[in-house]
Amino acid sequence: MKARSSYPKGVAKREEILKVTLEIFGREGERNTTLRMVAKESDISLTGLMHYFASKDHLLTEVLRANDRAAAARFHDPEAVRDPGEFLARALTVNAANSARVRLYVTLAAASTDPAHPAHTYFRERFALLRATIAEHLAAEQRAGRVNPGLDPHFTASALVAAADGIQLQWLSDPGIDMADQVRRVWRMLGAAPGPSDADASRT
Repeated sequence: MKARSSYPKGVAKREEILKVTLEIFGREGERNTTLRMVAKESDISLTGLMHYFASKDHLLTEVLRANDRAAAARFHDPEAVRDPGEFLARALTVNAANSARVRLYVTLAAASTDPAHPAHTYFRERFALLRATIAEHLAAEQRAGRVNPGLDPHFTASALVAAADGIQLQWLSDPGIDMADQVRRVWRMLGAAPGPSDADASRT
């Protein structure tokens, strides 16, 4: 009974640690964000912190996962879920209000190319889910006759994900870029682009 009653406190503490970590990352950057600093500002011992997170890389990766959960909850309405381009655009609008989220994402995306990094699995699974979700949406729209039947759903999905990630990297160098607008425009262009069958037909 005692363990059960303490469980919600453990969950709340974990969420507090993730929130504090993002704040420190935004203030100090990746190199100067340390477990000791996170523990101090979370009012927990270093040993206690490591009970939740085995390393700084694990901790930062879990911050990304928490951001994904928050985004899914924030935009959980039928229209946003139905339209992947709009979902990504709205998520980038939120990110633009807190550059720490974008910097953390870009930093760990680069680090995740090392298969030993904790974020490697996170990004592999995230990209696979995004591509599959977008491709399924496009295939359904094609069956309904609302999207060009010549589109390759899988290529289009990969292109949209690449556009969303690429515009975040550019935004860090030029915050004047409207990330949401860029993604919406890419999404419309991809959906309107003629497929191979249309191009062949135009030449006959």
